[in-house]
Amino acid sequence: MITHQKITKTIFKLLIMAICLSLSVFILMACSNKTEKNNKNKTQNKTVAITKLTKIAFEKDNNVYLYDEINKQIKSLGDSSKSKDLLELSEDKTKLVFRNFNQEKEIYPPHINVYDVKTGELTDIVINDKSLQQIIDLKWIDDENILITGHINPSASGYAIYNIKSKAELISCVGTIRAVTMDEKKILYSDTPHTFPQPKANLYINGNKIYETTDVNEEIYDGAISKDGKMIAFRSWIEDAKNINGKTSAYLNTAKVNSDGKSISDLKKIVIDTDTTGDLKFNEKNNISIVGEEFTYKLQSSKLIKAKNTLPKETEISAEQLKKFKQILAKQFPNDSITDETLLEDIDIYNMVQF
Repeated sequence: MITHQKITKTIFKLLIMAICLSLSVFILMACSNKTEKNNKNKTQNKTVAITKLTKIAFEKDNNVYLYDEINKQIKSLGDSSKSKDLLELSEDKTKLVFRNFNQEKEIYPPHINVYDVKTGELTDIVINDKSLQQIIDLKWIDDENILITGHINPSASGYAIYNIKSKAELISCVGTIRAVTMDEKKILYSDTPHTFPQPKANLYINGNKIYETTDVNEEIYDGAISKDGKMIAFRSWIEDAKNINGKTSAYLNTAKVNSDGKSISDLKKIVIDTDTTGDLKFNEKNNISIVGEEFTYKLQSSKLIKAKNTLPKETEISAEQLKKFKQILAKQFPNDSITDETLLEDIDIYNMVQF
């Protein structure tokens, strides 16, 4: 009787162990399938995040065109009777801006057009600022504001920010622009009149001189202003005027903008290598960096820390997409004899933006 009970208990234990083992295997497989599904979903999400380029805006023969890969068509933008140039794509890739001009007779006052890619709506903006009557450049500051540059003389240009909704001028300056912050509507620039001798290197904010060098040989290379308008940074260099083969000294300068907006304090001058290239920028926390094609430099404890630039590169159209583009170009411009091997610059296509 006792032996029978022992056998029964042993069988019962083995049965319990078998059930537990089966449950463990089931749970393990369920978790594995869930992980696999999550990984699959993540991969699918990553794939969705990669946006395929389907449009190309470009200039050709003093005109602006938009190519639509999906609809397989190319259309001219704006008034076909007017010449156009200075094409620029907005940061959100939904709008194009370009200048209207007349090759035979200058248009005064000049006009710029903003084309909405989604709606096809064209907004005409008249530029009345006297310093912008010879427009030479257009640049998006953000998705609603455009920096317009006008030629005045070899030493100075006129600059103004226009809002595309109100069509109004917001801020402007004359000289050499360094940076703009739209949050505080401040424009950082240098006064560079066409006179001899030139004044000492200087910086202004909205008409107020905030800096002038003490060394007549110092020149300002570029500048930046923080989003909140509380910090500025600029690069400068000083050449050895006494020796043709003398050494050039380069500097990164930083300072705080005082609350009155008319002066600076805590000016610091940091020696940097002359080959430190890239765009001078502030981030949201007012940290300074120089972003180049190959390297980035971050200012930490009065030193520039060099690192490989790992920022994502701009997406480019594939070879197959380029081939399709050329085929549509050949239909649109039959006199150009376009083939798959044709170089775009050889048929006067330039200032091309893909999105």
